[in-house]
Amino acid sequence: MSLIRIILLNILLLTSLSASALCKKGPDFVRTELDDYGLSLAMGTINVSSLEIQPIGSPLGSNIVTFSQNPRYKSPDSVLWVCDIADKNNIFEIIATNGDDRYSGFYELGKADGYPDYYGTLFEHVALRLTHMNSGTVFTRQYQRIPMKNYQVSPDGSQIYIRVKDFSPIRADLIRVSGKTSAGSPSNYCARSSELTAGSYSCNQPNGYVSFCSPGSPDAYCDSGDSAFTFNGWYYDNWMAINMGISTGYPANLVSIPTCVAKSVTPMVFFPTISINDLNNGQTAQSSFNVHILCEGQSTSGETQGMTAMGLQVPYESYLTAQQLNLVNASGGVSYLLSEKYGQPGYASGVGIQIANSNDGVLRNFIGWFRCQAATCQPGGSGGWYAVRDGATQITNNGSAAINEYVVNFNAYLTRIAGETVTAGKVDASAEVLVKVQ
Repeated sequence: MSLIRIILLNILLLTSLSASALCKKGPDFVRTELDDYGLSLAMGTINVSSLEIQPIGSPLGSNIVTFSQNPRYKSPDSVLWVCDIADKNNIFEIIATNGDDRYSGFYELGKADGYPDYYGTLFEHVALRLTHMNSGTVFTRQYQRIPMKNYQVSPDGSQIYIRVKDFSPIRADLIRVSGKTSAGSPSNYCARSSELTAGSYSCNQPNGYVSFCSPGSPDAYCDSGDSAFTFNGWYYDNWMAINMGISTGYPANLVSIPTCVAKSVTPMVFFPTISINDLNNGQTAQSSFNVHILCEGQSTSGETQGMTAMGLQVPYESYLTAQQLNLVNASGGVSYLLSEKYGQPGYASGVGIQIANSNDGVLRNFIGWFRCQAATCQPGGSGGWYAVRDGATQITNNGSAAINEYVVNFNAYLTRIAGETVTAGKVDASAEVLVKVQ
């Protein structure tokens, strides 16, 4: 009942807010454009090892965050903007890197290596690409305007409410690059003469911004051009910062530890056809696959800090569906890999894929898209991470100081999800092998 009262209270407040067609700040608006107010990308440990095992372009880390995860917002349903219904085609998200800062979005370091849209960071030889998930648009120094499709319509149909959850998730990807930032940007708010080679991301500068914009609305200002030299909207407080740094409480941490990488994986895994009756009677369809890994001689295989672990990560959309089905545990581990069109016409529902290391036959969790924070992250099997050489067979032996190859064999099972009703159809799923220093 209390939840209903809160919702009704919000509606009564909102219906009296806007008599004009201009978008105005809503009842739950708070500032998140300042350095200390930004959303942490929570990238965790970033390991840069030898070029032999991590050549230029090697992925170093990735994460997907939503603005609902910023603790400054009370709820995903918090209303940040209120607009007239006539403005439904005149509302936008604007995205850009923090272009005026040397370490936060000015230098497109990846371009010289063949990886455009990766921008230099405070970490040496580490570049960041940000992607607006709802549209697939990649952040650049140039402001880009993306129509907002998600919003809530008021009960009387006269207004639209822009909530925290209506803004797109943002994906962050880090790769290794050859270049470094130089002293040529408009500013250096991190106050450093060179990039960090190890340690915590100590700069509090955002790496990118998302803002709400509605042309003609003074508060919802629409920036355009190069973010290195134009940032008028920042002064209207309607920007939302995205940050790798220490001010958000969960800064990235750069280390240099001998490690392993994935060399190859069985590209396609096919299951034999199985009937609904067989699935309901506890039978499974089985197949197998393997992963080849390369390991530096001094690398350590394990699930604890400083050791290298491996896991299979589900796609983001599959993760969201798994959350709806209560298949995600408190550490972000996912018990079933779901079809990417789970339950849609022509696709099966009530079934998922489980995996086990063929060496021990124990079922494993998949890695989800859990926002790992320093205070709460629980590495290990609960989150889908397992010692990289668990059950591995060594293929090459080039000595303890050299790089050696291993193979890890897995069994995969197409099975009924407990408590779900099985429907017939195709199962088309994918997962990505991750190897990472914990």
